[in-house]
Amino acid sequence: MMELGTGSGSSNGLTPEEMESSLASLHSVAAACDADMVVLRQKTVEGGQLADCLVRRKVDEDDFLEVRVAVVGNVDAGKSTLLGVLTHGELDNGRGHARQKLFRHKHEIESGRTSSVGCDILGFDKDGKVVNAPDGHGSLDWAHICKVSSKVVTFIDLAGHEKYLKTTIFGMTGHAPDFCMLMIGANVGIIGMTK
Repeated sequence: MMELGTGSGSSNGLTPEEMESSLASLHSVAAACDADMVVLRQKTVEGGQLADCLVRRKVDEDDFLEVRVAVVGNVDAGKSTLLGVLTHGELDNGRGHARQKLFRHKHEIESGRTSSVGCDILGFDKDGKVVNAPDGHGSLDWAHICKVSSKVVTFIDLAGHEKYLKTTIFGMTGHAPDFCMLMIGANVGIIGMTK
């Protein structure tokens, strides 16, 4: 991430000409480093213009970067629901519609609780746009997502009930996550498996 127009001095912002020149310079530096540069947002402030730019290295046509994120937390914290919304692009209906897209077993659908280690992916193209598009049946075509993505985030959905502690530990160690996302339910705070 690069912020253009901010500095340690008292005045922030660049004139339109300075911003255009800075963006051109950053674009040429990125190209020289075999990277892509995308302007995420531009805004006008009192002293001029500011811009946030994303610079990331290019990936081969037939390859992609993968980041693995383990999602942990207490039971009923909303882990599967959040992942269902993120990966399928549909809001939950308040009755668990989003999380049911991740469940693999009949008893998970009936109870609304994850008992196994589940994985789902979220793909991004070279410009940082989400490429997940469920087919007509609501499922994701992983091969297509990986084919058109330059970065894939693999979410490892882990059980939150204490009954499935061994399964959760297996998911944490067996899938070798790069990051861990801890979900805490706003209605109950830090309790149970979260501790």
